[in-house]
Amino acid sequence: MNRRLCIAIFAAMILPGTAAAETAGKWNSGEINGFTRYWTTNNEGANFVIWCHPERRINGTLLQVEIGGRLPKPKTRIKVIMDREILELPVNDHGYIDSGCPTCSDSFGYVWHKLRSSHTLAVKYHDDSYAGFSLRGAQEIIPGPVCPTDWQKSRPRS
Repeated sequence: MNRRLCIAIFAAMILPGTAAAETAGKWNSGEINGFTRYWTTNNEGANFVIWCHPERRINGTLLQVEIGGRLPKPKTRIKVIMDREILELPVNDHGYIDSGCPTCSDSFGYVWHKLRSSHTLAVKYHDDSYAGFSLRGAQEIIPGPVCPTDWQKSRPRS
């Protein structure tokens, strides 16, 4: 019996998939298939998620927002409101906010730092769907260094 338990623990450590999640306040982090995911969910079930894959050059670093169980409409803009500052971010063809263009990369880094330092967070879709999120625990969960953006990963290294 003891040998089976050891084998099961060893297999769980080496198999790909979800690693143990970390939680602080209303924020969580965990790893899945090479991605680190930082996320929060509000009381109505809306989600704000940062996906970070340090090597994947396309769709490796993204923001995902779900309000009412749906992503924003592709090729629109969402408003991200942090401490009364409003940023309008473009939504890609799949309903995510990517980091593959120069402006997208800068915006991603800015949002990353603002999430760590702000007190309030809300998102509004083009159709006026709206969700507020807690930032309690964000500073502890989201690391100081920004995840490399897809734009940065696509540039030649010097």
